[in-house]
Amino acid sequence: MANPYRVLDVPDGADDQEVRAAYLALVRRFPPERAPEEFGRLRAAYAALRDARSRLRFFLFEPSAGESIDEWLEELRCETNGSRLSLEKLRRAARGG
Repeated sequence: MANPYRVLDVPDGADDQEVRAAYLALVRRFPPERAPEEFGRLRAAYAALRDARSRLRFFLFEPSAGESIDEWLEELRCETNGSRLSLEKLRRAARGG
């Protein structure tokens, strides 16, 4: 899967509303009856980013996101002074907080 942030043209730290707004704007430009392949890419990208749980699932389990998750975890390690990351810290980070 292509990077969903690039597909939807949103920044990496985009919140739920930004992702939804970008998705809806692109769907208007590429409706399923006129651009079925592009619509499929948009739908898959939105499914990966639509909420915090989906974003976390994408980062943790999507094979193409390997580099992204490594960079993301390294950033979190720096923020926590190298301490071990707890599941709660990962959840807060996935929510953007």
